[in-house]
Amino acid sequence: MSLYSHLSSIEVEEGQAVEAGQSLGRTGQTGLAGGDHLHFSMMVHGLPVNPIEWWDTVWVRNRISNQLAGDG
Repeated sequence: MSLYSHLSSIEVEEGQAVEAGQSLGRTGQTGLAGGDHLHFSMMVHGLPVNPIEWWDTVWVRNRISNQLAGDG
């Protein structure tokens, strides 16, 4: 799951499939923010994960694919 905070508008629905490059929303100065910015998080089963790890195919194979296959 991805989480985007401080959006001034949202252009997709929860659970909607999106394509690469598709706009999800617009950033804005919301809440007590001092300026226009975005908070972005990736979560697995409600727990935050570091998305850069998911770019590493070895990390994904060792920690995800092998676990799902019962090889971990």
